[in-house]
Parts: sequence; C-alpha cells; structure tokens
Amino acid sequence: MTKRSLANSENLAEYSLTAGTFPAFYNKITSIRFPIAVEEVLDLRSLINHTAESFEEPADSLQNREFQDSLLAAIHSFGIENRHHSERLVRLLTVVRGLHYQHVLDSRDAEQRLRTAQSDNRKARSCSVRYGTYALLVMAACAVGWFVMQQPGWPIRLLTLSFSILALDYFHSLPKLDRERDRYTKELNDVLRMRVDSLNWRTLIHKLSLILGYKQIKGIEVFRHNDERGSVRRWRSLH
Repeated sequence: MTKRSLANSENLAEYSLTAGTFPAFYNKITSIRFPIAVEEVLDLRSLINHTAESFEEPADSLQNREFQDSLLAAIHSFGIENRHHSERLVRLLTVVRGLHYQHVLDSRDAEQRLRTAQSDNRKARSCSVRYGTYALLVMAACAVGWFVMQQPGWPIRLLTLSFSILALDYFHSLPKLDRERDRYTKELNDVLRMRVDSLNWRTLIHKLSLILGYKQIKGIEVFRHNDERGSVRRWRSLH
C-alpha cells in the first residue's frame, strides 16, 4: 500500500509519518484517551511499525548510546522487562527523536523565511507609501503649474500625467502588500503553533507501550470494539 501524507488520507493506515506530519502524530499520541476503537489501535500499530522499520539506524556514537541507555532505564522503570519489547521501543523512540530534530529544523527555517518575508513586506509597503506621496506632491505641483500657465507646454502636461500614474501605481500596490502581510502573519502563527519544542518521553513511553501491547495496567482498557453498525472512528482531528 502506498503511504500518503496525513493531509491526503482519511485512513490512518495510509498515513506516512514524516517530519512534516510529526506534530500531528505527537500531539495525538500524547493526548490520546483510552479506550479507543480496536481498528484504530491496529492502524496505529501498522503506522508505528512501518515507521520504525523504514528508518535507518543512526550512526553509532557515544551520544546515541547514552541516549538509548537512558531510554532503556526509563522503559524498565515502567515495568517493561521483555527484551524484544524494550529494544523495539528504543528503536521507535530513536526514530521519534530523529523526526523531532528534523521537524524543529524545518520549523525554524520556515519561521526565519516568514520573518524575512514580513520584513521585506514592511519595507516594500513603506517605500510604496513614501514614493507614492512624493509622486502625488510632484503631480500636484505640476498640476498647479499647468493651470497657472496661460499656455502650458507638453512637458508640464506629460509630467503631470506621468506622476499621477506613478502615484496611482504606488498606492494601488498597498492592498496587495496588506494581503501578503496578513498571509505571512497567519502562516507564521501556524508554524509557531504547530512546533513541538520538546518531547515528553515518559508520556510517549507510556502511551506507545499501551498501544503496542507491551504494557498492561489494571483498570485501563486500551481498545473497544465498534458499535453494531461497525462505524470506525478515524483521526479527522489530524487534518
């Protein structure tokens, strides 16, 4: 099955977890409330397993080993002693770490690009107002000369017409610049709102271990079956 982005599919099993879709995935996992539909659990497991298997292991380094050792200690503190389950969670959380790192880089790049665009927009608007005002003043002076002269020549007429067109062009650009300013502001707010600055590792370990069946807590039901009509709850909140 071809994996698609979160925005292009209603079926969770067809989602592709990338740096771009990471915030929706992370926020959904950390805020999920059990029980959830059994189909959703299966789709989640499919997505998680596919993600873990499709990413390459990071290069061996002291930093990575220390990170994985700290993850193992945290996983064991949750009572997950099965070696296969522990190693699987470490691999998955390492993938999450890599996706989060790339997500933060992309988010900061987008923020910088939008702030630069906002700055350029402010400068362009300021120039349009300033030059439009200058052109308007020159046009007014030429118009006064035109009416004062008994027989105005073609140069004064041409200057009046030229500066009137120039002033109109500068002021006509202002609504477009204002729309661009509003668009940049909205996009920047979206970037900042969607950014995941830090990860709650304990919540991730807790929720993922329950979803994957690596951990069971008395009194917590992870999934429930659908109703009689077989309706399936999908993650429309991710769109």
